[in-house]
Amino acid sequence: MKASREDQLKLLELQQTDTRILQLRAARKKHPAVKTMETLAGRKNDLKRAAITATSHANDDHRDVKRVEHDLERLISRQDVMSERLASGQGSHKDLQAMQHELNQMAQRRDVLENELLEVMDVWETAKNKVAELERQIEAVGADEEKAQAELKEAMGDVEAELEEKLARRDELAGEIDDELIDEYEYSRERTGGLAVLEAKGRQIVGLTVSLPESEWHEIAMLPDDEVHLSETMDCIIVKTD
Repeated sequence: MKASREDQLKLLELQQTDTRILQLRAARKKHPAVKTMETLAGRKNDLKRAAITATSHANDDHRDVKRVEHDLERLISRQDVMSERLASGQGSHKDLQAMQHELNQMAQRRDVLENELLEVMDVWETAKNKVAELERQIEAVGADEEKAQAELKEAMGDVEAELEEKLARRDELAGEIDDELIDEYEYSRERTGGLAVLEAKGRQIVGLTVSLPESEWHEIAMLPDDEVHLSETMDCIIVKTD
């Protein structure tokens, strides 16, 4: 596979950087604060989902309140009009009796609606309180997360600083290397769980005690300066540096 000498050296540095990132993350993960943060994050997500559901129910309850309020307002308005007409004494005796009968029915209906309004308002109030409590708990968990993060940063400040530095360097390197070579690197890295590039000096793989087939060593020895070796034996890229 073709690759400039500059890209080959950057690829080796990228592998070293990724290896160090894995080491730093492993060291970071061992700290108790990380487990606490993971637990808190799960708790926070559960609370947020519960808050969404509770808010939806509260909105439904509020619509019930508005519906009953609207029905009650319309009824009271009709009562007022009917009461004025009855008080004026206009109409026949039969008409006045009919109006009185209707007013009595309205009064009964009003009692029903007023009781219903109290009930739905109570349900809505309970729903609002539940939402408020969930939001309070989410805020409290968020505060605990910040505390755990501060604890982790204080305990592993050097690790956090180096990890941030390595992540920035990784992004920089990945942006400078040829796209095709990066794609092959990422593909190999995914297959092997992290090791995607090896450095070959002479007949030695740097950092490893492995034995390659004689035919493969011959291929590596014959590599032009602008080419890397895709090793089926090691399932990764081999860069010759001697």
